[in-house]
Amino acid sequence: MDKTRRGASWCRKTPPSWSLRTGLFLLATMSMVSTSATAGSNPTPSVVPGFTLSTFASAPAGSTAPDSIAIVKNTVWVAFGNGGKPDGSDGAKSTIVEYSNKGAVLRSLTVVGHNDGLRLDPHTGKLWAMQNEDSDPNLVIINPASGSMENYTFGKTPHGGGYDDIAFRGNAIYLSASNPTADSSGNVAGPSIVEAKLEADHTVSVTPLLPGTPNAVDMVTGKAITLNLTDPDSLIFAPSGDLLLDDQGDAQLVLVHLSSPDKQKTRVLTLAGSVQVDDTIFATSHHGYLLVADRDANTIYRLDAPGWVRDIAYSASTGVAASTKAPITPAIPAYVGEVNFHTGAVTPVISNLVSPHGMAFVATQ
Repeated sequence: MDKTRRGASWCRKTPPSWSLRTGLFLLATMSMVSTSATAGSNPTPSVVPGFTLSTFASAPAGSTAPDSIAIVKNTVWVAFGNGGKPDGSDGAKSTIVEYSNKGAVLRSLTVVGHNDGLRLDPHTGKLWAMQNEDSDPNLVIINPASGSMENYTFGKTPHGGGYDDIAFRGNAIYLSASNPTADSSGNVAGPSIVEAKLEADHTVSVTPLLPGTPNAVDMVTGKAITLNLTDPDSLIFAPSGDLLLDDQGDAQLVLVHLSSPDKQKTRVLTLAGSVQVDDTIFATSHHGYLLVADRDANTIYRLDAPGWVRDIAYSASTGVAASTKAPITPAIPAYVGEVNFHTGAVTPVISNLVSPHGMAFVATQ
């Protein structure tokens, strides 16, 4: 990323005395002290000083497991997976709910399959809902004004799995190729990212963009390495213009510079402590708020701050397992944290969540 960008999280140096494990331990202690959860109930989230957390909305009756979030003008759209299998084999149906900016339900739509990707195409003003991230994917394109839906299908996927997230840049459309098939040695041929095109017969054709084992530069050490992307997940464009892919199971963020195919450059940020993350978002305005879908708590939270630093990245983390070797530390619950692109640290901002997944930043100015 562009290290000349002022205020960006990858520009700011982390003090050497601040370790990820120490920071996580202190913040987890804060969250454990503040929680009033009882056995069998969800824990009570807490935030670091300077932030305010509130409940934006809960799941409507009959819907569970909120995940992806998309913003359409002044409304918020949230996809509920309803506990369906990620390959769609159980005939599951997902619910796409439109909320007002105050959290009131305005409309509910049903799509066939397990939704795990919901994005607004700024070029057309339509919503893309991607189902079945493990295999047999399908796409539903929603007109937010009318609620009408168009169904699209895919041919055999080149990586053996499904598709998860979507990113748009001009007329170009990119998909993360999730759940790839590995060979007997555990290596993934890929692709891990494809470029998609809608065809007249309501099918989606794809062209491989990033392989499963690309050459990359380590953003912390500067060394050249070869990656093995076993778990492509979320996609988003970073402020630098690079396409950011979350390689969730491998605990790393991959940035692809798309200036042209022959000049494509790939960089990787290995997350400190092998922290696994789902959605990553960037603050796009000094004024606004962050929405977080805590899937297994069936709740969408709103995070406010007196002022946001533009271009800072935040990721939803599954948490940190307890250490079994000295120094012994307890398990850290799931959280949302600020990403440092110099060190790979993801420092908690919201602690004591259950299972945060989808996020969105809503600019208010």
